[in-house]
Amino acid sequence: MKKLLSLVLLAILCAGTVQACKKKVADKVSMQMPNGQETVIIVMDTTQALLQGVEVQLGSQKLLTSWDGRIVLKNGLPTDVAVMKLECKGYEPLSVSIKELAKQSRPIILSMTRKYAASEDGGSKVYASRGGALTKSKGEHLTGAARYDVMEAYVEEMPAVDGKAEYAPGHRPSIDAPVNNVQAGKLTAGEVNDFAKWYFWTKVINDTHKKYLSNWKIEARNRYTVQVTNKEGYPIVAEPVSLIDAKGNTLFQAVTDNTGKAELWANILSGQQQTGNLQIRVDEQVQEAKPWSKGLNTFVIDAECGASDAVDVVFVFDATGSMGDELRYLQAEMHDVIARAKDATGGLAIRTGAVVYRDHGDEYVTRLSRLTDDIKTTQTFIDKQRASGGGDFPEAIPEALMAAINTAGWNQEARARIAFLVLDAPCHKDSTTIALLHEQVLNAAAWGIRVVPVVCSGLDEAGELLMRSIALTTNGTSFFLTDDSGIGNTHLKPTTDTLKVEHLNDMLVRTIVEFSTIPACDEAQLDDAQVDEHFIPNPFDAKDLANLEAIPHGPTTIYLLDITGKLIAILNGDISTIEVSKATYPLSTGIYFLKAYIDDRWVTRKILVR
Repeated sequence: MKKLLSLVLLAILCAGTVQACKKKVADKVSMQMPNGQETVIIVMDTTQALLQGVEVQLGSQKLLTSWDGRIVLKNGLPTDVAVMKLECKGYEPLSVSIKELAKQSRPIILSMTRKYAASEDGGSKVYASRGGALTKSKGEHLTGAARYDVMEAYVEEMPAVDGKAEYAPGHRPSIDAPVNNVQAGKLTAGEVNDFAKWYFWTKVINDTHKKYLSNWKIEARNRYTVQVTNKEGYPIVAEPVSLIDAKGNTLFQAVTDNTGKAELWANILSGQQQTGNLQIRVDEQVQEAKPWSKGLNTFVIDAECGASDAVDVVFVFDATGSMGDELRYLQAEMHDVIARAKDATGGLAIRTGAVVYRDHGDEYVTRLSRLTDDIKTTQTFIDKQRASGGGDFPEAIPEALMAAINTAGWNQEARARIAFLVLDAPCHKDSTTIALLHEQVLNAAAWGIRVVPVVCSGLDEAGELLMRSIALTTNGTSFFLTDDSGIGNTHLKPTTDTLKVEHLNDMLVRTIVEFSTIPACDEAQLDDAQVDEHFIPNPFDAKDLANLEAIPHGPTTIYLLDITGKLIAILNGDISTIEVSKATYPLSTGIYFLKAYIDDRWVTRKILVR
């Protein structure tokens, strides 16, 4: 974790503002350098406020960061300068090695510490971003408390209406009270789990939505699925997994989920060309990587069965004016989900947090309520938000993800880390914003934070592709609000074969349960009682399980899925007789589903792999 000081994100609050070090700065600052490619540098302070007017010295050249805290080196980092120096009034000066910076991912994010900001032992506390976050030695655990103990939770003062506070000091609304006079259970949505329909996703990215790939430069197509178990066959949760090249360079990082699986991606960013034999590293083991089409990459490590009871859930939602038609209802749904989640997961230790965002030039860019086990704190923060600002179509999604990923206070040992991204518009398309978006999506994957977009009215097909790509890259799934509720403006119909409509609040709770369920370590307790109807992945119908005997069977294509709805393999045979075990496929202990399309409808069969 002792990474270079120059490329770190301090584990602190994202206030979403811009601080000025100098009185006058240029709108755009760039510098021509010999050789190389464009390099973007973003400078912020210990509240993640962007710093404008920071003096950046490169040899004899002096630059100032622009209004958004950035400088753009059009031809990359200089080759004849050893050190970059940053100075800003009121902040500790920062010196950075150019040679080490050249090795880091883009954009380069530098954090400057206020002179009075120090840790308890008198030294500045800094934490590495992607690349260092998952490095751990035997016996070392990267807990949220250890990484975020210098940060204070930020909850803005209650806004006033007509001179009176919306809530009296110390008052918080009842968990069961309607939010803004709106009851939960009104919004409807459908799930598009591209892991469950991988064969259809390949059509989307290669055909129907191919023209939008250049907008976002994320191509989730070269997939490598990893299964990690212990010697007894139980899934290992929260285990770091890396995709590396033949020289040992890390290409992509992820963390195993509640089923012991992780998703790795080669050439995930457009223009990447990773050739040669790729390898996968888990613990101290390295083996040749095989793509998803050739099966799972299985690892057996020396580890005990079981996982932490911790579950972290953060709600990230757009609060710009265009969300006004649905925001009140969304607040009620989130209020309901937070209240139900603990019971739905069987009493796991659930913490919740929230981030709201708008765009640069608005009243704020991001606001944050850190992860806490006090659900009323999160509920109150969400309830008081109002839709305003925006002005143009795109909004500050990368900054919102940066706030959520780097400052919410995630527990790295949690069995599930979920970020519900609720929005109705994509981000801006300029190269700097796209670079920042890429960095945050890759950070989420490396942290094991599963991003679940919740798409509201107004998003177009280009935005749909972006949301589904983010979900895949981070091992998540995608929700799309529908017109069935009669609430809000017209909703985009996602490109998929079937879309089962459900109530949004039920879908959110179901997802939290699916993403946090693991088999009991006592094999004898692995039985049907561990799964009820809401575990059956979309688009399955629970009644199909009971009616299998009444369906005419014969040779057909059968899809094997895990408890989260992820497609594991495509089999052939008769769904009424086919059996799956570790002998026929190297699966971890757990509950799986066989799915087949028979007589114009999907039918399923639940199986237990011991």
